[in-house]
Amino acid sequence: MTKIKTMMTKIMLGAMTVTTLLATSAGASAATKPTVGDNAPEIRTSIQLSDRPNAGIQPARIHLQRITTKKISSQVQTAVNASALNLDNQHDDRQLK
Repeated sequence: MTKIKTMMTKIMLGAMTVTTLLATSAGASAATKPTVGDNAPEIRTSIQLSDRPNAGIQPARIHLQRITTKKISSQVQTAVNASALNLDNQHDDRQLK
């Protein structure tokens, strides 16, 4: 059972990595491809900034809790287990139909 769980964890992490890489690649290619033709009208814009902006500094305190790598690992494992269980349930649902 432990071997299957370890294998499923590796598969899920690999699938998430591949999905992230593909999504990043798709976003990058979409951002570099022109979306308009050569006959698009030229648009000129101008922005005026004040010499003395009227922005105040507002300090904020952030309180972080100490956390161990074991707790982070446990949270990641819980998320992977939940995802694997969800996929398993979806697979069972498809088989029942």
